[in-house]
Amino acid sequence: MSDVKTEAEKLDGWELDGEKLKKTFKFDKYLDGIAFVQKLAVYAESQQHHPGISINHTNVAVTWTTFSKKELTDKDIAGAKATDNVLKA
Repeated sequence: MSDVKTEAEKLDGWELDGEKLKKTFKFDKYLDGIAFVQKLAVYAESQQHHPGISINHTNVAVTWTTFSKKELTDKDIAGAKATDNVLKA
């Protein structure tokens, strides 16, 4: 297993699905999820590395992968960690 995938398995609550990291965040209110996505979008834009984001009422699913390389990279690990930090902020 690659070092990147080993690091991915250490992430709390993130699911490793092939070459993707996935996690669903649950919020009490719809607008809380939207605010979370806005903060995450600011981070992603600053890094020029963007996750897949799906909003379903109060659930926000985030998927990190490096589409250009068709594999999981260090940028995805950093993105997952940053996503958790955005949630805590």
